[in-house]
Amino acid sequence: MLKSKKIIILMALVFILVGCNSDDATDIGTDIPTNEATTFPDKDDTSTEEETGNIEERLSKPAIVETKPSNWYIRLVAEDPAKAMKSAGSQLGELEESSAVEKHTLKAFSPFGASYIDVIFVDPDGVASGDYKVNFHSYEEGVEDRWRFTVRTDDTAADILLTWRGLYVLTPYVDEQNRQRYKEYRSMTNPLIKNMKLVDSSNGKEIAAAVNGQVQTYSFNMDGQTERTFEWVVQTDEVSIPARTSKLSTLRAKIIQKDVIINKAEIMKKKAEMFDLNKPPMIKEDMFGK
Repeated sequence: MLKSKKIIILMALVFILVGCNSDDATDIGTDIPTNEATTFPDKDDTSTEEETGNIEERLSKPAIVETKPSNWYIRLVAEDPAKAMKSAGSQLGELEESSAVEKHTLKAFSPFGASYIDVIFVDPDGVASGDYKVNFHSYEEGVEDRWRFTVRTDDTAADILLTWRGLYVLTPYVDEQNRQRYKEYRSMTNPLIKNMKLVDSSNGKEIAAAVNGQVQTYSFNMDGQTERTFEWVVQTDEVSIPARTSKLSTLRAKIIQKDVIINKAEIMKKKAEMFDLNKPPMIKEDMFGK
């Protein structure tokens, strides 16, 4: 009986000792202190002063500020929505190369087929006379630059939408064959865009290239002609055309696109009604002389 009591007392002492030391216990055989690598704050815990400082430092860092590039290009896009035809391969831009015009102004091919829409540069300066699809100029700091181009189509009554894609900023490098090459990325926040505008040479109308970061579209009718000439202008200062003027043209372009969609839907509906396979063909009595 006495022996049993001694065993019970001994077990109780062991339990008390283990319970008192459990908060400071570490895993045997590990070198990682619990207060560094194996402890994590709860979800509701606040960051330490050091962590808070790091966050504030990251937030206070200024965003990447883009500068006006000396190597860049855009793509001109002309569309005839009624015929679902589009030309989007014409390019204009500037390069920091003295021979940019001669080396990077490329000839245009004649349109294939009777129905077409195209954007070309006719007889640009610095190259032989002819039609060109790509026209680069040599970059000159602080100088206004202009590109004259023509929209051509076979449809003299077409409503045309004219817009652009880009801006593609270029970074020059020399490849393994010692050739000049360019890496590119597309930007819609570059400050150079604010200096760009489109001018309709036939009536002098102008629209800004972009308004509040949104690409603008110029809409016009061919008015009995197969060609319409425009200028793309890069000013030395920001374009000051009223935003309303540019937005109205873009709004008209959207209305034209919407009307085309509605008209096509109505035409498809009429065709479906004419060839309804669920209805037997109607034969008029006089078809067989009766």
